[in-house]
Parts: sequence; structure tokens; C-alpha cells
Amino acid sequence: IKGKAGQIEDLLGEALSWATAAVVGPGLGTGETARRIVRFALKEAEIPLILDADGLNLVSKAPEWLKGAKAPVIVTPHLGELARLTGSSIPDIQQGLLQAARAFAAEYHVICVLKDARTVTALPDGRAYINTSGNHGMATGGAGDVLTGVLAGLVAQGMDLEQAAPAGVYLHGAAADRQAAELGAYGMTARDIISGIRAVLHERESMERR
Repeated sequence: IKGKAGQIEDLLGEALSWATAAVVGPGLGTGETARRIVRFALKEAEIPLILDADGLNLVSKAPEWLKGAKAPVIVTPHLGELARLTGSSIPDIQQGLLQAARAFAAEYHVICVLKDARTVTALPDGRAYINTSGNHGMATGGAGDVLTGVLAGLVAQGMDLEQAAPAGVYLHGAAADRQAAELGAYGMTARDIISGIRAVLHERESMERR
């Protein structure tokens, strides 16, 4: 999106007026236009936001933007992104994943999905979930974008954010586990995980019909 001052905000305002959820960050870049998009979304959006990738990189320069968000926000940092957001080192975060995610969620009033071998989902009220699904094949390009899409899809369908975040993380990992069992974890792609999501949901639907 390019335009003069005010045009970008007008376009975003129109889009956000009919949307039920919004993802901000993947593929966005970190230039001035991207900064304006992230700032406007956090300040003006009245729908749930899922903040990822470049959205997190931009917020790391002004984390106070999160405290001014109108709508509920899910952030999905990996260790490096949380390190930039907090000023902590990656080793320090690794030594206390649960504590780091909880502290960030509480301070900024967001749901923090801290991605690692065992992803932690922390809620602002101190509750947290440690995910047990998933495997090393998920360390592939685009896997994080798939997770963000899953979370957005669940939220857009009306699921409460406090349920959508841990459920989406589990579904994402379960899809990768299914694909690993069938095809192996080595060489797994983001597209494989997407196919696994469809298969897992189909199996669940079939079980419910019995």
C-alpha cells in the first residue's frame, strides 16, 4: 500500500470496518509505510489483531504501541523476536520460556504465543499453556506464517482469543505430527503443514459423526 499522508489510513480504516480479524506483519517490510500501517492498526482497529513477523519487528522499536491497542491482540514471536521486543538475550529467555511469555503478556495486556520446540501461550491474567504437539520438521520456512493463518482463521470464525490461541498452536503442531507420521519430518514444508491441518480437521469431523 502506497499513498500520501492520510490515504493509507483511509484505506486501512475502510478494510478494518468490515473485517472480523486482521493479521499484521507477514511480508509487510519495515519501512515508513509499514510503520504507519502497524501503528494505525493498533491504535484504531476494533477487531482482534494477530501481530507477527515484521509487525513485531516494528513494534520492538515502540513496544508502548501495544498498550494503546483498542482491540485484543495476539503476538506470535519466536525467541529472537521476543529478545528484540524485551531487550533480553535469547539465552535468558530460553532459561525461562514460561516466565518470559507470562511477563510480556501481563505487561502489555496481550496474548503471547512464544514459539519454540515447546510453544508457550501466555494470557494477560497469568494463565499459560505449554504445547505438546509438533516436531522438528516444523523448523521450516513459512511454518510461522501458517500458524498465524490458523489463529486468524479461528478468531475470524468467532472463537474467543483465549481459546483460539492455545487451540491454534495445538492444531498447527498436530498437523505437522500427522504429516511426519505419514511422510517423515525431514523435508517438511509449510504446504505440508497446511495439508495436515485439513486432514486433522477431517478426522475430527469424522469422529464426531460416528
